[in-house]
Amino acid sequence: MDDLEFEIRKVVLDNAVKYKGKPNAKSVMSALMGSRPDLRSRAQEVKEIVSKVVADVEKMKIEQQRTELAEIAPELMEPVDATVSEETGLSDLPNVENWSKIVMRLAPFPSGPLHIGNARMVVLNDYYVKRYDGELILVFDDTIGSVEKVVEPEAFDMIPEDLEYLGVTWHRTVYKSDRLDLFYKYTVDLIKQGEAYVCDCDAAVWRNEHKVKKKACGCRGLTVDENLARWEMMLDGTYPEKAAAVRIKTGMDDPDPAMRDHVIMRISETDHPRVGSKYRVWPLLEFSWGIDDHELGVSHIIRGKDLVKEGKIEQHIWNIYGWQHPELIYHGRLRFQDAKLSKSKSRREVIEGVYTGWDDPRTWSMQSLAKRGIHPDAVRKAMLDLGLSKVDISISMKPVYSENRKLRDSEAPRLFAVMSPIWLDIKGLPEGIDKATPLIHPDYPDRGVREIPLQKQDGSLLIGIPQKDFERISEGALFRMKDLANFTLEKGDSPLSKFHSKEVDVVREASGSIIHWVPKKCAVPIELIMIDGEMVSGFCEPNIKTLEMGTFLQFERLGFGRVFDIRDPIKVAFAHK
Repeated sequence: MDDLEFEIRKVVLDNAVKYKGKPNAKSVMSALMGSRPDLRSRAQEVKEIVSKVVADVEKMKIEQQRTELAEIAPELMEPVDATVSEETGLSDLPNVENWSKIVMRLAPFPSGPLHIGNARMVVLNDYYVKRYDGELILVFDDTIGSVEKVVEPEAFDMIPEDLEYLGVTWHRTVYKSDRLDLFYKYTVDLIKQGEAYVCDCDAAVWRNEHKVKKKACGCRGLTVDENLARWEMMLDGTYPEKAAAVRIKTGMDDPDPAMRDHVIMRISETDHPRVGSKYRVWPLLEFSWGIDDHELGVSHIIRGKDLVKEGKIEQHIWNIYGWQHPELIYHGRLRFQDAKLSKSKSRREVIEGVYTGWDDPRTWSMQSLAKRGIHPDAVRKAMLDLGLSKVDISISMKPVYSENRKLRDSEAPRLFAVMSPIWLDIKGLPEGIDKATPLIHPDYPDRGVREIPLQKQDGSLLIGIPQKDFERISEGALFRMKDLANFTLEKGDSPLSKFHSKEVDVVREASGSIIHWVPKKCAVPIELIMIDGEMVSGFCEPNIKTLEMGTFLQFERLGFGRVFDIRDPIKVAFAHK
C-alpha cells in the first residue's frame, strides 16, 4: 500500500464509521478534493483508488472498521464524553487524574514570529494550563531546519512578544539547541539496545527499494559495534551531509509507509544562530520530542492532526523505555479563506523588501494584527470558539473582526477621511455656516463634538468627496454632506455643489445620499495601509492631528484602523470594516 492509498483508506474508514459502516465514494471524493487541493489534478487516479478501497471497506463489519481506524488514524476517532466548560464549551482534558500536575508546552519553530495560523494551538494550550493551574513551557524547536525553513535569530525575541500580545503566560523557556548532548546520549542508547541503526543508503534507493517494498536494507542488520562506529563517523565529519542518517526500527512492515524505519538523526553543517558549528548531527523534531516530552514532564500535548505521524514516533520511543505516555490530543486543520499563510514566503518577502517588515499585514503575524489594532481577546475568543474539533475547518477572519468590533467600537473616535477625493467648489453656503460639529462618537454624545472648519482657499470653498459617490450621484441630484448641509451636484468640467438646505429630513424625504467629506484648506494628508499591503493616499479632517499614536479609530463609511505613525503624512493601518 503506497502513501496515497493509505491516506485514502483513512478517509474511507472515517466515512464508513460515521455512516453506520456504509462508506460513500462520492462523499469520500468530496472530502479528499476539499482538504487536498494538490490531488485535484490526479482526480481520475484518486477516484479509481477510492472505488477500490470503498469496495474493500464495505465488506468489513463496523466493529472491524472502528478497530482499524483507531489503529491507523486515532486522531479521527470521536472523543469520549467529558465535562464541558459552560464558559467556553471546551471539554475537560482526558485522564487528568493520572498526572500529579498538568504540564503542557508550546513548540514554535523560530523561523519568524507567530501568525494567525499558530494562534489556535497557542491559545488552547494557554487556556487549559490556566484552567488546571498547571505549567506551560515555551520550547523553541530550534533544530536545523531546511533551505526553505531556517532559524531566524529575531524570532527568539518576536515569539515571546507574540505570546505576551495574546495574553499567554508561560513559566519557563527551553531551547532545543541547548539539548543536543541529551539527544546524542539517547541515540547511542537506542543503537546499543538494537532499536536504531546508522543507514548510509542513498535516500532515493532506500525509498524505492526498501520503504515502498517493505524490505529492510543491509544496514539494518549491522552489529551494535558497527553502528556505533558509523555514528562516530557521522559526528567527526567522515560522512558528508546526506550520506548517512540514524533510523529507528519502527518496522518495515508498518501499514503506514511514512512510519517505516523513520529517520531520527541527520547530518547538517548549516551554522546555527545560537550554537554556531558546534554540532553537525541534528535530531528530527519527532525524535527530540519523544525524548523531551518525557524529560520535561509533559502531561498533555495539543496539536494539529497533521502531526499524527510524529505522535506515533513519540509513542514508539516511549514504549521502548516504558515511559508514561503523555495524552495526545489532535484538532483538525484550520484554513483561513482570506489569509494566505506561509512563514517561509513572508520571511523571503521581508528580506527582499517586498514587505515592509514582519508587521506588514500580508504576513498575518501577531505583529501585523497588533499594528492594525486587532485586540488579542478577539483572536483568543475566535480560537477558543473553534475548540478541539477534529473536523478540518475553513473559516474567514470575520469572527475575529466581529469580536474586535465589539471590543473596540466604543473607544474608537469617528473621523471623516476621503481617499482620492473629487474636489467640489461649494456655492451658496449661507453666512454663519463656517464649521461642522459632528459627534466624536455617535453612541456617546457626552464625549462632545469635533469641529471641522470651513475655510476658503483663493476665494473658493473646496470640499472633497469620494470618487465613487461623485460617480453614482446623478447630475442635479440632492445629497447631504454628513453633519453639514444638503447640496445639489453639478458635474461638468469644474464640478461644483450648490447649497440646498440645512435640515437632514429634507434629504431623507428625497431619498438622497448622505456622504462623508473633507475641506481642502485644512485637510490632513494620510496614508491608509490596506490588508493586501496596498497603500492608499487620501485626506482626513484636521482632528486626526490631535490623536496619539496607537489610537484605534473609525473612518466613517470606510472602516476601522489604527494610527501607527503621526509624522506627515499620518499613517493608519486598516483593521476591518
